[in-house]
Amino acid sequence: MADEEQRELVLQACRGLAAQGLGPGIGGHVSIRIPGEELYWTNKLSKSFEEMQLEDIVLLDFHGRSADPEVIVSPGIDFHHGIYQLRPDVNAIVHTHGFWITAQAALGREPRMLHNMATYFKGRTAIAPDDEIESIAPAMKDGDLAIIIPWHGSITMGENIQVAAGLHHTLDYVARLDVTAPADTPEMPDDHAEAVQVLLAKADYLNLTWDLLCRKAERAFDGQFTTPLVTP
Repeated sequence: MADEEQRELVLQACRGLAAQGLGPGIGGHVSIRIPGEELYWTNKLSKSFEEMQLEDIVLLDFHGRSADPEVIVSPGIDFHHGIYQLRPDVNAIVHTHGFWITAQAALGREPRMLHNMATYFKGRTAIAPDDEIESIAPAMKDGDLAIIIPWHGSITMGENIQVAAGLHHTLDYVARLDVTAPADTPEMPDDHAEAVQVLLAKADYLNLTWDLLCRKAERAFDGQFTTPLVTP
């Protein structure tokens, strides 16, 4: 994939997440690794996802540095290249402070199994005390799809941006269920959850969810700004 195509995909992800209500504030970030190089595209710190334009998507090296000294990125950006170095299977990462995602993160555990889609995260979610790669690395296992940072937000990651963004949309949904359902709500039995995981592995749900985010972005973007279609 050409580098500029990856840059456009980061922008598309920012706008799709904004349309979903996951980008109202400063601080979230999306990235895509450039295969075979220690480089990745990500967004500047100075704008929300709702405000992103192509010029706000910048190229960083694996030290978090841009060729342009004027570029300001999140001080927490280092976990992106840290994860890329530890996980060659990961090529895209999404991190937000979405309302329901942040509320669920405060619980300090993976989402409860209250819906089929929650099974994406069963046994595949790391809990890290902060967003430093030194904290994430010992918590993260091979095959993990999400990282929850208590009182902060969450990270999703995948083989491409379609998977990473689709997982983030899904995490937002199941986080809302987890936070709002009573504490004594029955959870899905383990054997049922494992059967659902097998079924989802055969489905194209995450790619279809990416397509949905793209359609939402198209509806929500007026040429200058992405107005959320979803509010907490």
